[in-house]
Amino acid sequence: MLLSNRIRNFKLGVSLSLIALMILVLAACGNAESGTEKNAVNNAANAGEETSEASTEPATERTVKDAYGDVKVPANPVKIVVLDIGALDNLLELGITPVGAPSILAAGDPYPAYLKGTDGITNIGSVNEPNLEAIDALQPDLIIGNKDTHDAIHDQLAKIAPTVFVETLGVTWKANLQLHAEAVNKLEEGKKLQEAYDAKITELKSKLADKGKTVSLFRPRADKIQIYLKDTFAGTIMSDAGIARPESQNIEGFSKDVTEEQMSNLDGDVILWFNREPDAFAKVEKSALWASLNGVKNNSVHAVDWEYWMSGLGIQAVNKVVDDLQTFLVK
Repeated sequence: MLLSNRIRNFKLGVSLSLIALMILVLAACGNAESGTEKNAVNNAANAGEETSEASTEPATERTVKDAYGDVKVPANPVKIVVLDIGALDNLLELGITPVGAPSILAAGDPYPAYLKGTDGITNIGSVNEPNLEAIDALQPDLIIGNKDTHDAIHDQLAKIAPTVFVETLGVTWKANLQLHAEAVNKLEEGKKLQEAYDAKITELKSKLADKGKTVSLFRPRADKIQIYLKDTFAGTIMSDAGIARPESQNIEGFSKDVTEEQMSNLDGDVILWFNREPDAFAKVEKSALWASLNGVKNNSVHAVDWEYWMSGLGIQAVNKVVDDLQTFLVK
């Protein structure tokens, strides 16, 4: 009997021990699962925070499409070199001063007088012959040029810095302004400049609606006389303003050479001229046929500034041309 009680007590003790052990195991499992779940939640939260932080970091690059295709440029370039006066003109009007720019005719010449804020810009040669070593020394983070003039050195420039090229100059000044603005992350400002021009040209057009004047534009040179046609920088502005051109100039193309014997091609109710050669116009004036032109008889011959009528090619030059048209045609 005593042995039987001992055996029964032993079995009961073992059973209680097993139950206690199972409770401890289950509790441990529960804590482990709980910890795993907490870790998973924490990891997910941390991942979410990292993703959120990554998504709010500002982009360091943008992609723009130029004459060659897609180009990755800095989000906000600060050291910009321009290779033509149109780009210099546009960037200055957008509130950006390039670190380097060319002069029109020869290295070291001053920049066009109509452009303000050029102090401190390093001269990098001429428009037709930019100095690659001078450009490289400036360590630019963006170079802006045009395919028409600088195609031969595009690949060399692209090794120095991201390079954005417009296709050509002059008649494409509106598209060029917008690409320049996009390249320097000032697209909205570029659109506003275009809108301001549209309003200005609409006002001029309304004032000229009842004038009915034809406007001649030519360039006297040492060896020839060039009449400027519709497909020119100034020609596009006059077309926008609805200004009539003489029949000889109201044709497609850039320019046409005429002789002194063809002086009638220069005639218009208003005659505008520009040149770089100091004595070329005096030669035209001495021609016997010059005095026979209507514009001459009406005392409506005006010299205009070649720096912005011919070589400016940016939005500031555009507005200066419109101002001249306002001065000489609206009376």
